[in-house]
Amino acid sequence: MSSEEKKLHNTTTASAMEDGDVQIISSASSTSETNNSSNKSTSRESISTSSTGILRMRRKSSRASSGGSGDHPPMSNAESGRSASSPVDDDHPEKQNRKVCMLRGAMIVTLLTATVAVATLVYLYVTRDEERNFQTQYQDSVSKVAEAFQYGIDTKHDAASTFSTIYTSIYGNIVQEVENQKPVWPNATLPFFAEKAKDLLKISNGRALSFNPIITQDVNRLEWEAHATESAWLPGDKSLIVPPPDLTWPNNRTVSFGIYSRDADRNVVYDPGFAPGSRYEDVLVPVWQIHPIKTNEKAVMFNLHSEKNRQRALDDMLEYEVPTLTAILQLVQDSETRPSSILFFPVFDNFETPEDFPVFDNVGMPLVNGTNVVGSISIVFSWDTLLQRILPNYIKGMICVLQSSTGQVYSYSVSGNDVTFLGEGDKHDPKYDKYKEVVQATLGNTAEQIGQVDYLITYTLVMYPSQTFENEYVTNRAGIYTAGVVLIFLCTSALFLLYDYLVEDRQQKTARFARQSANIVDAMFPAGFRERLYKSHQNNNNNSGSKANSRRSSDNDEATIKASNRTNGENRSRSQSPSRRRSSTMGRKIVTLQIDKFMKGTRSAPKDHIPTNYSNGDDDKPIADLFLDTSIMFADIVGFTKWSTERSPNEVFTLLERLFWEFDELAAQHNVFKLGTIGDCYIAVTGIPNPIEDHASLLTQFSFAAREKVREVCAQLDAEGLDTLKLDMRFGIHSGAITAGILRGTKSRFELFGDTINTASRMESTSVGGKIQVSAETAELIKLDRRGKWLVKRDGMITAKGKGELQTYWAEPNPVGSRVSFSDEAIDHLPDDDFNKLESQESDRYYQHEYDKQEEKEGFSADEKV
Repeated sequence: MSSEEKKLHNTTTASAMEDGDVQIISSASSTSETNNSSNKSTSRESISTSSTGILRMRRKSSRASSGGSGDHPPMSNAESGRSASSPVDDDHPEKQNRKVCMLRGAMIVTLLTATVAVATLVYLYVTRDEERNFQTQYQDSVSKVAEAFQYGIDTKHDAASTFSTIYTSIYGNIVQEVENQKPVWPNATLPFFAEKAKDLLKISNGRALSFNPIITQDVNRLEWEAHATESAWLPGDKSLIVPPPDLTWPNNRTVSFGIYSRDADRNVVYDPGFAPGSRYEDVLVPVWQIHPIKTNEKAVMFNLHSEKNRQRALDDMLEYEVPTLTAILQLVQDSETRPSSILFFPVFDNFETPEDFPVFDNVGMPLVNGTNVVGSISIVFSWDTLLQRILPNYIKGMICVLQSSTGQVYSYSVSGNDVTFLGEGDKHDPKYDKYKEVVQATLGNTAEQIGQVDYLITYTLVMYPSQTFENEYVTNRAGIYTAGVVLIFLCTSALFLLYDYLVEDRQQKTARFARQSANIVDAMFPAGFRERLYKSHQNNNNNSGSKANSRRSSDNDEATIKASNRTNGENRSRSQSPSRRRSSTMGRKIVTLQIDKFMKGTRSAPKDHIPTNYSNGDDDKPIADLFLDTSIMFADIVGFTKWSTERSPNEVFTLLERLFWEFDELAAQHNVFKLGTIGDCYIAVTGIPNPIEDHASLLTQFSFAAREKVREVCAQLDAEGLDTLKLDMRFGIHSGAITAGILRGTKSRFELFGDTINTASRMESTSVGGKIQVSAETAELIKLDRRGKWLVKRDGMITAKGKGELQTYWAEPNPVGSRVSFSDEAIDHLPDDDFNKLESQESDRYYQHEYDKQEEKEGFSADEKV
């Protein structure tokens, strides 16, 4: 659609008040001028708009563009009819549309409400279900960890108890007395220690198991050290007897060195036999037999009672004769932090027997029934082993915080079979404090034996879930289900809207097809003829009964319009200045026809439908008018024929489309009607369909702009490789009367006829590339419009086919130093008296010129004038 057609459809239809013809105002500027002209009642609006009328038009146009007129545009007939009509009934399309929109809105609101309600319920249900599942799994995991934690302590306790029983059963005092042997304590060395210890160590999941005799410094130390030297081969490592030659001190020490410990600088020293701060200062507890011996051989003969962390647990064992645990230790074998402890279990010199069953020696004498702690069984273990292989693999992120009564705190994360040390301190997330679960570790029946003793070292395991644990159960499933529900409702809504859209689209396509059909007609026919076509089409759809009424109405309308034209003509003749007489002199008379039937042949029709006579009245009359004041422009591309033969079809049409598209835009801006194109020739006209006072000047201005646009487009396309700089365009303009109408047939077209068109074509063909040639008639009109400075008389006469020799002019924009003319702003600000004076002077000059010209043309003599 061209810009003129876009403006046509975007602007308001209005009634032309002056001459009574039904017109479609095709541009905003035309509407403004019509509105302003209908609302102003000043004296200069009655003055003719020929040469001096240009001043009035410029003054009115300037005021309209600056908003100087405060009058509102006149109400169109359609608007006034609507405002005067009765209220819209129930079947009116607008009301029906409102009802449909309200129903559509109610349906959408209902769907949205249902979506929100169902989605909320689904979200709440799934969220609560996941929360319950999370708490259930957590409580189940707590039970498993607590049970496994206590079980790990119990297995170590039972393994140490079993090994202690082995020593007592073999080396107990009662056994020795029964066999008439002296007590061997503390000089007890168990043969095949490793074979007896390895299974118990595996069951207890410990890292080392050892027997440690209780030695008193001044009582039996030297005796035991001698026994150790003699039995050095029994622990199972040769380096304890003969050190390897490549080792140095202290790694080359042997059992014969005696019981040792480490000083403050961690140097190996012979143990002094005194433990400051201990409840048993003269007691030594050396490591004697240990499994595995490999990697632990240097621990043999080390006094465990010399270290503070072990000393407290040994003192508790000696005092209360119960198994005890050390504080958390960092073993020398571990390069990274790994919290560990030692379980000490007492070894007694005798089994405690019931009083009802006394034990006798081999001569029948009763033996003394009593027990003393003569040694200990120690199991070294790491706390993380108590948490391994407890939970199923789908449980992840269980936080276990190990706390000792000494204030030591360490944290672990348990995920299935794996245990990760988190570090020292409590590492759980405080937001899970409400899920806190605590389990207290117990060593056998210690509490039953001695009651609650604050001094013993005890351990507590505190459990919490973590974000990782929660994420395994509290997932985005609620969001997914909710999104699914919302998606279902959205799909339902989308289907509803799609159906509604398809129905609406079908209606829109029907309307769009009608608009496109109208646009095609708009592009082919001027506004005045379109009105007749529309009215003719409407009348053509009426039945035979209404057709007669329509014909009578059309006759009345035509009579009314003709009467209005006569009245307006008389009023204009009385009110306008003498400048208007130029059109009267030329015999200007626009024949306005009211056609009641749509043009024949817009669709293919049989020959018998082609009108051959007009006996049926106006229904079959041709659609045509005579336009006396018009200007025609032909513009042809110079060098196009040769250039097009060297270019591809795409390149040829690229040039023509881009260039003529720009021309169409300019035509819309200048109120110029595009008649069409013939090859590379562009044809435009002014004064059709609406009369324009300065049609010649307006078309010349359009030619100026078109010439500049040709150079601009050619430069752009040349940069794209189309070699268009050598092309140019020549223009030819002629003014005069033409006959315009719709030539009906299988393909109806809007056509112009008359000698004016032929002369305009000759103006173009005899022009020069880059030049705008105008005829003498057009030049005369340009001069009358006070734009004679544009004209340069062409040297010599031109010879035009069928016209003979003609004098023509070149049209160029205002040169520098041209004659002074009033600008629009200056004219607009002239006082009314000065404006009327200026207008009167221009009218007098013009009519004197016209009068002299007419005299010269008709050859009147002085007598004839009289």
